[in-house]
Amino acid sequence: MNAKNYPILLILWLAACSSPRPSTPVALPPEPSIPVPRASPSTSWTFNLLPGTASYRVARTGVIESTDSATRREVSGSSSHESITLQQSGDTVGFNAVVDTFSITSQGMGTPVQQGTALPFQLSGFLTGDSIRIAEDSLDGQCNPVSATLITDLHYLLARFPDSLSTASTWRDSTITTVCRGSIPVRSRATHSYSVAGESQYEGVPILVVQRADTIHAEGEGAQQQHRLLFKADGVGKATYYLDTRAGRVVHLTVDQNLDLTVTASGKANHFRQSAKQDFTLLR
Repeated sequence: MNAKNYPILLILWLAACSSPRPSTPVALPPEPSIPVPRASPSTSWTFNLLPGTASYRVARTGVIESTDSATRREVSGSSSHESITLQQSGDTVGFNAVVDTFSITSQGMGTPVQQGTALPFQLSGFLTGDSIRIAEDSLDGQCNPVSATLITDLHYLLARFPDSLSTASTWRDSTITTVCRGSIPVRSRATHSYSVAGESQYEGVPILVVQRADTIHAEGEGAQQQHRLLFKADGVGKATYYLDTRAGRVVHLTVDQNLDLTVTASGKANHFRQSAKQDFTLLR
């Protein structure tokens, strides 16, 4: 197996999946025009995700390039439409998440894995403390790129915030996820550091801006065409949350990541660098 044939199929941090119809190039929408957070009469806020359904347009772009060869580079993009329904039952918050459209495009040194996952695709589970639990009967037990994307997005959109927030608020937490990247099950641990930036406006609605810095480590092991493959990723990221505290919704979220990746096959290590961006927009 020639090394040039496998890396991109396996390590695109953007979930690789094609829809049954031809994909079209995906571009992130322009950055929202959000005024800089400002001082306000309020000195504290509360934010809780409220029951109901929230639908998001999600766009992703990424660039991955070999650090072993300056000529090997790939640009990838994907878009999806996702809906999350929260239901309160006593102290438990249940959720049902649905992806009804998903498409991807890729240009460069590889072609994404073609896996036609039936749409709509849905997962269910519940929130407990700072954790997200996926119901086992909603998983198919196989490497499913749409499932991997949705699980990752749920960890972004269902982030838990302290009961009381202020402009001096800072806190830390972490998430652990196990999903498939290409054909490799990957376990990822991210440590998050949050800070409250202040109030602003988003499309005329008062919002609270929360910023997050991430430290990321991931590793996995699998096989491709009978070759044993090892995957490792380390890097950093950042996210900005725009919260409607009255409606209990994340109205906009941007996520950036920069990762150093290593894929080892037959004892030979190949090194890559990837930058990726994700953009979540609440559809009203």
